[in-house]
Amino acid sequence: MGESFLHYIWQFQYFQKAALKTTAGETLNIIKPGILNSDAGPDFAQAKIKIDSIDRVGNAEIHMKASEWYDHKHDRDSAYENVVLHVVWEENKPVYRMDGTRIPTLELKDRIEPQLIKSYQKLISSSLTIPCERSFADVDVLLKHAMIDSALMRRLEAKSKLILERLDYNKGDWEETTYQLLAENFGFKVNKDPFAQVAKTLSYKILQRHRRQPIQVEALLFGQAGFLVAKTKDEYLTQLYNEYQFLAKKYELIPEQLNVSQWKFLRLRPANFPTIRLAQFAALVSAHQSIFSAIIELSNYKTLVNFFEILQSAYWQNHYRFGKKAKSTVAGLGQVSIENLIINTIAPLLVAYGQSKDDDQLIDRALNILQAVPSEKNRITRLWQALGYTSKNAFDSQGLIELYNNFCQKRACLNCVIGSSLLKPNQPL
Repeated sequence: MGESFLHYIWQFQYFQKAALKTTAGETLNIIKPGILNSDAGPDFAQAKIKIDSIDRVGNAEIHMKASEWYDHKHDRDSAYENVVLHVVWEENKPVYRMDGTRIPTLELKDRIEPQLIKSYQKLISSSLTIPCERSFADVDVLLKHAMIDSALMRRLEAKSKLILERLDYNKGDWEETTYQLLAENFGFKVNKDPFAQVAKTLSYKILQRHRRQPIQVEALLFGQAGFLVAKTKDEYLTQLYNEYQFLAKKYELIPEQLNVSQWKFLRLRPANFPTIRLAQFAALVSAHQSIFSAIIELSNYKTLVNFFEILQSAYWQNHYRFGKKAKSTVAGLGQVSIENLIINTIAPLLVAYGQSKDDDQLIDRALNILQAVPSEKNRITRLWQALGYTSKNAFDSQGLIELYNNFCQKRACLNCVIGSSLLKPNQPL
């Protein structure tokens, strides 16, 4: 049992409150437990209690043992001077403020229903992939929906935070940030890192200058990716090589180009080869004067699909790799790939932009788009389907992925509406 369990107990007041007293013998009445604080500082803010006949408003701090107050050096931190109640499993020593006054302490070890502790320990120590899977069917469907919605928003906010950090690194340049995000996601899982490195070493501004010459855009991308290291009998490759040598010297790119060995081809279907993805990305860059502006103006799922329905240049419609002709015509971006880009690039980008502009309509647009995108089909969504919850769209599947990765796998059941609903005391307290 850890401190998070006490947070849960305190937040929902799941303990015996009859004849409540502090460890110093003072009569204690809890009016409001306060608001859980996810940032630095005391655990609960704006708590309101009454000790004897005096009302007190301030913070509540939670520890397993009272001595942890000193272990965590709260006695030297002015942020903890307004703690009006110290809530502990066990008071192994009294705690004092800087001015020497004793902080009122509530000890919980004899006030929590044993069955509640047993249920909690059983849940978090479960060997099941999803800890509550045996009880999942018994949970009210509205609670499930609420938790999945909450998990989705948490996922989008986390992605938005990373985008805004990248925007800050790019000095507020949304075009460069969008270009980098798209490049990274064009690599999908397998080639995400080398794609990101290409975008980092080859700025969008350079590509924009050459967008009316698609062969130069391809030369810059393939060259920076490390594929253009020598002339061959392949006329197209030789043309790219010559273009890159000139442009790389002009923009001083060669010292930062990748090595071809950094790209992964093994176990990939030819349509997913990084060479094809680079060609498709080049076509997208060449097709739009401003990628970010184009995306922001697109209002729904269908227009976004049209945006990504691009066809790579003629050479790459007949080749998967340099110098090796394909047996059949190579198609453009497939539907699943387009949906992946919408889910992992466009929706988070709209949320980040909406947050930066304090515009909820952009965030609502992102959510509406996810509701229009078909559900992802993967190992995680199949796990939930086996428990009777089938995702209808990407809104659901993204929420289920977040729920699995950051709640179920981390055994954060107390932070999950579904898990906490299974841990309610048997009797009202």
